Amino acid sequence: MERWKEYQIEQITRAKEIENAFPILSTFARNLGFQFCGIKVSRPGFPSFNAFHINNFTTVWNDEYEKTYAKDDPITAYCDRSMLPFLWSRKAFSKAPLMWRALQNHGMEHGWSQSYHDEKNDLCCTISLARTHCEIFALELYNEYGVLQYVLQHLCELFLIACPATLAKPPPVRLSTRELEIVRLCALGKTSWEIGRILSIAESTVNYHTKNLITKFNACNKMSAVIAAAKAGYL
Repeated sequence: MERWKEYQIEQITRAKEIENAFPILSTFARNLGFQFCGIKVSRPGFPSFNAFHINNFTTVWNDEYEKTYAKDDPITAYCDRSMLPFLWSRKAFSKAPLMWRALQNHGMEHGWSQSYHDEKNDLCCTISLARTHCEIFALELYNEYGVLQYVLQHLCELFLIACPATLAKPPPVRLSTRELEIVRLCALGKTSWEIGRILSIAESTVNYHTKNLITKFNACNKMSAVIAAAKAGYL
């Protein structure tokens, strides 16, 4: 490994906060040949979690991204499920052609993204590198993939230290005996009237408990509550 690379990686790993590590990372990216560098920390499967972003992209691009492309970003969709590199190309953005065109307009036509998954804490830390000229070569991916994974792991650790409260998981949903009986019968496709007959209770009582189930699982309807109960291990 080149001495400058070793030195800058050491500087990054000595940083105590992502905000302090990022300028070093940006310099590292420039030395690799990339004008643009961005970091995103997210929690796939936790829609209430506000992803953390830090980058040197233009303000115009960041605003445009949040307003137009964030919801259906192919980079996010790929990196949330895989730690292999995502190479930017027209084909990779085939489902988001407007985003691909916008990246080109903002001088970020050539780039790649890759992520590190901290499964214990449900975190996904993604780095994106981009430049205006010169496509990404396979040798670059081969040479830098492992180094960037090491850096991403450290950035994940910094985020955990800085924001432990935001990662607290909600307490498990607790069901009463009656609610458990009802959700299991709902899973079998029984109607409220049928459940009332089976449990020897009024249909209105069944509906009352069903509403409680929907509230407890923060679901939109009865079937969503049943699905949530299955994921929680009640079925």
